[in-house]
Amino acid sequence: MQKVSLKKIYGLKKRHIGITSITAYDASFAKLFDDLGFDIVLIGDSLGEVIKGEKDTHNVSLRDIIYHAKSVSNAVNKSYIIADLPKESCSSNRKIISDSIALFENTKIDMIKIEFNAKYINAIKKLRGKKIPICLHLGLRPQFISRKSEFRIYGKSQKEKSEIINNAVLAENLGAKIILVECVCATVVKELKTLLKIPIIGIGSGDSCDGQIIVSYDLLGISFNKLPKFIKRDYTCKSILEKNIKDYIKHVKKLPTKC
Repeated sequence: MQKVSLKKIYGLKKRHIGITSITAYDASFAKLFDDLGFDIVLIGDSLGEVIKGEKDTHNVSLRDIIYHAKSVSNAVNKSYIIADLPKESCSSNRKIISDSIALFENTKIDMIKIEFNAKYINAIKKLRGKKIPICLHLGLRPQFISRKSEFRIYGKSQKEKSEIINNAVLAENLGAKIILVECVCATVVKELKTLLKIPIIGIGSGDSCDGQIIVSYDLLGISFNKLPKFIKRDYTCKSILEKNIKDYIKHVKKLPTKC
């Protein structure tokens, strides 16, 4: 199987074939997901929670992302690789540009994902000029979350709906190649599909998106923090993992023999 290209991802959208995406943070899991045929592997700043054991994504550094992106890139041969630009890199347009270039030049990723803010427009334009492909993240944006009440579905009110739609159209006009929508109302997604030509990848945003992404540790059912409500328990593997590990523990407990 050939390396997944942006052209192939667009082809999947055109043929109404779901685009499969998952997070990975190390070589072993990345190789597994690559071998299984995922179209996209994301090095997410979710590593702050599932790898570092923190309450949010806010303290993930560019150094963290580059380290994990290198590990993932070493193992992936086919999947399209995207990496998050962390919160610390988005303090100014100048830093967004310099850190994006550093991330792109020091790893083998194919695209950078940025949680969208209108303040970043100049930086996004500059990155387009430097031919660095960008995915823009709308809806629930973890880097901007400071209260539990902000973890909810976005786009239910007319104001939020208009804001998401306007930002999505703006993102496409700015040159974004993919939109990621997190916890966005399904009716808003359906409207976006009539307006945008670029693929819409969803997480907790209904089944109308062109593709879906999931945090791998959520899929395994072993995330450090609570599983999101939108995770379908039918797909989680925690019970299987626990059974096999408990069986292994029982086996080892019986191993010592008397001399």
